[in-house]
Amino acid sequence: MPTTMQSQPHMLVDILRQGEVLARLLERYDSFAAMGAEHLAPGTGGRLSAFGCGDGWFAARAIGALAADAFDLPMTGVTSLDYLLSDSHKPGPSDRAVAISMSGTVDRTNAAAKRISAAGGRYVALTNEDGGAMGAAADAVASLKIDDIAPFLTGTTRYSGTILGLMMLVEGAARASGRAPRAGCRGSEMNTLLTRTIPESLEVCQQILPAICAEVLGKGLGGIRVLGAGPDWATADYGAAKLVKVVQAPVWASEIEEFAHSLFWSSRKNELVVLIASTPEIARLASNTAGALAHAGMRTLAIETAGHTVEGATYRLSLPATASWLAPLLVPAPLQMLSYAMAVESGFDPNVSQDKADPGRFLAAQLLSRRCELA
Repeated sequence: MPTTMQSQPHMLVDILRQGEVLARLLERYDSFAAMGAEHLAPGTGGRLSAFGCGDGWFAARAIGALAADAFDLPMTGVTSLDYLLSDSHKPGPSDRAVAISMSGTVDRTNAAAKRISAAGGRYVALTNEDGGAMGAAADAVASLKIDDIAPFLTGTTRYSGTILGLMMLVEGAARASGRAPRAGCRGSEMNTLLTRTIPESLEVCQQILPAICAEVLGKGLGGIRVLGAGPDWATADYGAAKLVKVVQAPVWASEIEEFAHSLFWSSRKNELVVLIASTPEIARLASNTAGALAHAGMRTLAIETAGHTVEGATYRLSLPATASWLAPLLVPAPLQMLSYAMAVESGFDPNVSQDKADPGRFLAAQLLSRRCELA
C-alpha cells in the first residue's frame, strides 16, 4: 500500500491520500443524496445540469457523460459561461443545477448560479467550505470539507472529491425522480475502488512512472497530448490542466477521434501521447491510434482500466479492471502521478505554487476569472 508520510512532498501526499479521503466523504452519502433528492430532482419538463469552470467543468462533463446510463437520470455538464449565455441552456422554474466551485469566487460560475435562481429554478452549490457568495444564495450547500495540505493543491484530491460528491447528488436526485440507478455509490464496486483499486493503482504508478518519465525526458520531450473519449475526454482535459502546471513543455488535450482529424497535423515526433482507455471499445480505438502514431515515430503511454490491452503503445500503465462508470474516479489519480513524476524527473519542484512565484501572472489570473477576489 502507498504510504502517506507527512515528510513527503505536499503534492505526493495529497495524491496518495485519495482513497482514505474519498472513503470518509462516502460516509456522508445520506446527506449528499438527501440534498440531491430535495433540490435536484427536476420538475415537470425540467432539466438537470452541472456547470463550473476548469476542474468544475471537467467534473460536470465527466459525470454528465455517464449519468443517464449509470444513474438513469440525464445530466448536462456545461461551462459556467455557456450556461450563462446560451439560449439552449436558458433555465426555467422546473430546471435544477449543480454549481461547482471550491472557493465560490469564480465570477462566471456565480453569474450562472444567479441566472437559474432568477428563473425560479434551484441549484446546489458543490464547494469545499461554505461556497462564498455562490453558497450563500444556493438552495443548499454540499461541502466536501477536504482539508488543505497546501493551499495550491486544490486540483488533486479535491477534484476526485468533486467527482464523488457529484455522483452522490445525482444518485439522490435520480431516486427521488423515481429512476432506477444501475450503479450505486454505496455498492461493492465503489467500496472496492476506494479501499483497494485506487491505493493499488497509485502503488503501480509509483513503481513504474518515474522510469517511464526519465526515459521520455532523456530522449527529448516536445510536448504532451492527453486523449480520451466519452467521460474520458473530460478526464483528459483535467489531466492536461494538471500537467501544464508542472511540465516545462506544451500540453494539450483532445478527444481521441478529433485529434486524428485536426490536432495530429500540428503534432511532432518528440511528443508523448497519453491514451486513456476505460472501456473495451475505447481500448480498441486507442490501439489503432497507438499503432498509427508509431508509424510517425511518436511515443504513446496507455492508461488501461478496462482490463483490455492497448496494443502498440510504447508504454502501458495497466491498472486493475474497473467498471467504466467509476473511471472518472480512478483515472485522475494516475494522471496526477504522471504530472508529479514528470515534474520531479525534469528537475521542477511540483510543490511550488506558480501563482505565488509569479505575481504578475497571479494578478492576470485574478483579472481573468476572479475579479471579486480583488474587491
